[in-house]
Amino acid sequence: MSHRPVANPPGNSPGRLLAFFHSFLDLLHLPRAFWFIQAVFLLDNMAYFGVLTLMATYLSTDMAWGDTPAHWAVGIFTGMVTLFMLGVGSYAEGFGLRRALIFALFISIGGRALYSYAYEVPGAFKAIMAVFFSLVIMAVAAGIIQPVCYSGVKQYTDEKTNAMGYGLLYALMNLGIVFVGAISAWVRPGVDRLIANDLNLERPLDTLLVPLARTKESGVQAVNLVCAGISMIAFLFFILTMTRRAESAKTRPDTAEQNRAAATESIATRLYKYFAGGPFTNARFVFFIFMLLPVRTLFAHQWLTMPQYILRAYPQGISDYMEWLVNWINPLIIFVGVPIVTALTKHVHVYRMMMIGTLVSAVPIFLLVPGPNLGMLIAYFVVFSIGECLWSARFYEYTSEIAPPGRIAQYMGLANIPWLLAKTTTGFYSGYVLATYCPQNVLPEAQNQTGGMWILYGCIAMTTPLGLWAARKWVMRGLQMKQE
Repeated sequence: MSHRPVANPPGNSPGRLLAFFHSFLDLLHLPRAFWFIQAVFLLDNMAYFGVLTLMATYLSTDMAWGDTPAHWAVGIFTGMVTLFMLGVGSYAEGFGLRRALIFALFISIGGRALYSYAYEVPGAFKAIMAVFFSLVIMAVAAGIIQPVCYSGVKQYTDEKTNAMGYGLLYALMNLGIVFVGAISAWVRPGVDRLIANDLNLERPLDTLLVPLARTKESGVQAVNLVCAGISMIAFLFFILTMTRRAESAKTRPDTAEQNRAAATESIATRLYKYFAGGPFTNARFVFFIFMLLPVRTLFAHQWLTMPQYILRAYPQGISDYMEWLVNWINPLIIFVGVPIVTALTKHVHVYRMMMIGTLVSAVPIFLLVPGPNLGMLIAYFVVFSIGECLWSARFYEYTSEIAPPGRIAQYMGLANIPWLLAKTTTGFYSGYVLATYCPQNVLPEAQNQTGGMWILYGCIAMTTPLGLWAARKWVMRGLQMKQE
């Protein structure tokens, strides 16, 4: 037997450091199509979140709908996106990755263009219908792009690189939010400033915004048009780079297209198999995932309430940089924090992490109760994001782990239903609450009732950690996670 010493045993620090770098280097050997998908996902999320962040403001102010109808529309739109992901996205995958993404990117251009010019449609009813159709088109496109891109990562990676592939996709989504936040924070106040000053230039970069100021009536409308342009760039990039030859270089071909062609069972039979004996029969699991609905409403407030709250309750020197607060702090912390927190807490029981994480996410909302304060606002975003790092990734890990073989998609679909409900139902009351506690056309220094809004939302969110704690013994008896 050889007694030659090993230079770098697998468990020591140099070995782990080398493995860390190899995790990134291995990505360089993946097919080109993998990188095309990553780039398209980045661009599409820039356009999606650029529009979503200002959607309530656009519909409430530019379309003159008022807060309550505007928030209803945003809630329904985001709910449709999740719903289409569960249905249309998986169906579109059966037509092949390249064709599905080309179709989705193409209709996203039309949807965002129609949305950008809906305020010019003559007649109130026609304008409402234009917005409705544009939202449906954008929801269908988003519902196809995300699941198909995740499927693409699986097809162009292997068992060695798939975890990094998914991690990169999630990271680029958050970086896309950061990028479009920077663009929006420049375009929106810049165009408003040019319009107010009759196109007189105050800053050197204002020259680039003059065409938008000539054709649009507000900075929000200009951002919408810019996002439509980003969708156009994504479409042209993908159609020029993702050739059939590039698409065919798959490391793990997916059988979705063949399965669609070979499917012979009726819809009724497939629905019966989907529900019978699935996660819906597990009372503990159903309670577990639906108990997360209240704290998930805080995520919906990131685009339903926060943008308009900052624009209305803070002075212009702060509100002009609203996108920096809404679109920078949380994505950057998630991008850095999720891998670190997951590595540090992977041996902690997932249910315990859910109780701790949801509590950390819910408590900081009470920092906003005393009234508008920039320091407290930043503190809220930071602590809330840390809470998200603690529980969000572990939740989906747990869901996939307990799913029986061949039913992962079904369990993941059910796990997304509370998120669908949270996004939709929050929009039904958030507009009324905002109009009551933080009304439009009131000077920032007179916005002295906003604390009531955050007390209400904090009490709703706190029901999640309290409910999880109260039912911990019953739920944990039936939710045992696989141990390596």
